[in-house]
Amino acid sequence: MYINALIKKFRKKKPLLFTTPGHIQGFHSRAEFAENFGGRLFQGDFAEIDGMDNLQNPSGAILKSLQKTAEIYGTKASFYLINGSSSGIIAMILATVKRGEKILLARNVHKSVVNALILSGAMPVWLETEWEENWHIPSCANPLKIAQKLDENPDIKALLITSPTYEGIASDIKAVSEICRKKNIIFLVDEAHGALWNFSDLLPVSSMRLGADACVQSLHKTGSCLNQGAILHLCPHSRLDPQEIQQVLNIINTTSPSYILLSSIEASVNHLNSQKGREKLNHLIENIEKTKKRLKEHTNAVFLENADCFLHDPTKIFFGLKDVSGEDLSDFLQDKHNIEVEMVNDKGVLALAGIGSEKKHLEKLTNSVIKANKKLQKNYKEKNITPFVLPQTAFTPSEAFCREFERININQALGEISHETIVKYPPGIPLIISGEIIKQEHINILKDRQEIKVVKKYTLK
Repeated sequence: MYINALIKKFRKKKPLLFTTPGHIQGFHSRAEFAENFGGRLFQGDFAEIDGMDNLQNPSGAILKSLQKTAEIYGTKASFYLINGSSSGIIAMILATVKRGEKILLARNVHKSVVNALILSGAMPVWLETEWEENWHIPSCANPLKIAQKLDENPDIKALLITSPTYEGIASDIKAVSEICRKKNIIFLVDEAHGALWNFSDLLPVSSMRLGADACVQSLHKTGSCLNQGAILHLCPHSRLDPQEIQQVLNIINTTSPSYILLSSIEASVNHLNSQKGREKLNHLIENIEKTKKRLKEHTNAVFLENADCFLHDPTKIFFGLKDVSGEDLSDFLQDKHNIEVEMVNDKGVLALAGIGSEKKHLEKLTNSVIKANKKLQKNYKEKNITPFVLPQTAFTPSEAFCREFERININQALGEISHETIVKYPPGIPLIISGEIIKQEHINILKDRQEIKVVKKYTLK
């Protein structure tokens, strides 16, 4: 709307520029780039020239666009993120906890949370994450365990949880927010995978309506936005200061934001909020339910769905075939039918359906799974999967990061302090975090590695 209109107006003027970027709105790159994307892309790529507004101090078109977005979402303030939800998570934490202050974190947090701990110097207090045994994936945050941790650590300043999880499991945000309000704890939510939730009553309710202070959403994950496009929201009654959030974002963000990304974020929000966008989203969810129904009728497929303790986002189609490993199913879909899924584990596959997923796409997936059900051997054997290892912390991530390190054989690392954070991708959840003592369970999980970086000249006594 505002940003896209400004870009259109600028392109009509065709000013002569002696500014960055150096291509000066013309195609001056290698031929293979043009073959992939064309030269027109460069016409929307420019710096904060006169009249174009500035993301670090918005006062014109960007400000109007942000205000309109806040109105659409019903937030206290919203901020466009051109470096993904990761930058929003870092900003939320930097604006909330300082060096030495405690923050309660569910163990299935994204690696960007660890980066924020390194930058802020805050001290993590880890919350044991519930484990979904039937699917070998992390589940929702438990409000009772959160309350217990807060009672045990009255000096905790903030809480951050991931809801929904990568596989679409939503926590009881309302119950958690009530606990945090009573104890005056800032409540932050990584809602990166819930970017569609504001636009359909068929989906779970967003944390910004349920009492959280702030959340981030990745429009590029399931919305119609280009990669890296996301939003940070301060919820209606947030105790965080918008100016403080802006200041932190200015510290960690580039001073040369992409207007192509900014226009993509704005266009994505407007499309999702339009009647056409909302209808398309509802049709998508209806088609997903038809897909699941057909697969249940013609195969022995089982799905991750709503349970007594959590709600599930239906656009995260996490499913498996009985007695078939998820790896075998994924290989069959990719090798035989050219279908690539978002994630796979031994139990099943995650087929992520975004706003661009069409009925024909779901029909191809359905037909391919029906063929897989007939051809794949039913030889799956249950694996002994280790859930999250309860950590023993020697240093904060920030303290460990600043210390010298050495590389040692992984089999000799028992009792040492990890200097590095080792992350499993997808979805970016840390297996061990900088500053934590290496246990035998870590060594078992990391047995494929030759070496590990540990804090130099320090062994647990």
